Amino acid sequence: MKRRAFLLTLLMVFGFVFSFTLKADAATVKPKLNKTRLVLEMNTEDRLEIINRNSENDEGFDTADDPNEVVVDTSIKWTSSNKKVVTVDETGTLTPVSVGTAKITAKADGKKYTCKVTVIDYTGMTEEQKEVVSYALQFVGNPYRYGGISLTKGTDCSGFTHSVYKKFGYNLFHNAYQQMVDTKSVKMKNIQPGDLIFYGSSKRSCSHVALYIGNGKVVHASTESTGIVISNYKYRKYCGVGRVLKKNTNTSPNTTDPNVTDPSVPQNTDTVTRYAVSQ
Repeated sequence: MKRRAFLLTLLMVFGFVFSFTLKADAATVKPKLNKTRLVLEMNTEDRLEIINRNSENDEGFDTADDPNEVVVDTSIKWTSSNKKVVTVDETGTLTPVSVGTAKITAKADGKKYTCKVTVIDYTGMTEEQKEVVSYALQFVGNPYRYGGISLTKGTDCSGFTHSVYKKFGYNLFHNAYQQMVDTKSVKMKNIQPGDLIFYGSSKRSCSHVALYIGNGKVVHASTESTGIVISNYKYRKYCGVGRVLKKNTNTSPNTTDPNVTDPSVPQNTDTVTRYAVSQ
């Protein structure tokens, strides 16, 4: 009997400890947005939501009979830092407006949850251009570090373009002026996504480089205070454009970007797309 009582007591203690552990683990799971960084393509939509919220905080949650219907949680307030880039409605659904970046904020239960959204337009890009641009945009918001080449821990301007193109088999020098020398010079009116734009009062004084992503925008490692950002390509004086990709298959009406050039340039009819020989 004593043995049976002992075993019963042991089971009860074990059950209490197990139950307490489960409750403690549940308490440590904090609410968060399902995405904290997002690249959103034009003419598409995406939706953010706060996950791991306790049911007791869901007083404003409207239920729906249709399980596929998106319901509104009125206790969450959604805002966009730049409605000219992306808007957000009361369900957390994101609608892109133009190429750029914006911060989406959800306020709930006295707390704020944020997601950095980068909007891109891949219209008219070749697969290779799209791959380069989409890869580069993954690092928007990461830090700037003079002399660095890490896309996550910190990089400077030429380190950024060096590391992006290294992913695709190129060995560009970690120097803006040398990258301008080593890439194929093209006119601004013929610029294409993936090209590099060089900045400075003259070519000899080139001191900055950015990667063109189309629609008059560049992505670049800017300053220590801003990190990797998207800017207008004319945000400062440029002194040259360099092409890394050798050939491009382009089925759009012309090979130029209407944001920066004359659309009368004839169509590129190349059917083979490949990278130039690594520098």
